[in-house]
Amino acid sequence: MSVFHTILHPTDFDPPSLEAFRVARSLAQQLGAKVIAFHIAPSPTAITGDGRVITDPKSPTPVDLWTDYRTAAAQTPDVEVRYSLVVGKENEATKMMIELIGQNPAGVLIVMGTHARTGLSRLIWGNRAEEVVRLAPCSVLVVKEGAQGG
Repeated sequence: MSVFHTILHPTDFDPPSLEAFRVARSLAQQLGAKVIAFHIAPSPTAITGDGRVITDPKSPTPVDLWTDYRTAAAQTPDVEVRYSLVVGKENEATKMMIELIGQNPAGVLIVMGTHARTGLSRLIWGNRAEEVVRLAPCSVLVVKEGAQGG
């Protein structure tokens, strides 16, 4: 049995997150693990029955946030990818992710992207890497922007 059975990937859909998703899928493929891509949408976002979101009540057209992720996941069809979308507060993102991990963090690896810079208050995960590394009950792999291997 592999050391990691679940790779949790928090995302805000920016380039470092997409690179971290590539790394997460590659590791999952090698380890026989599943990937859970996790996003927190700020309130007043509404989630439709089919998983799309309405982020602006003035423009109630649902949007599929996972389009680029589904396209990328098709490159590793043997890797199970699940998508988790939660409406919540940005300042509770790390707490919500830790709750998702639950009481049994053994076998879970968090793979997240970072810009390796600060001051990007609009991005939920890119400036939370240090906090996640400190507080997560499991191992964390941080992928820097532009770190794509091949």
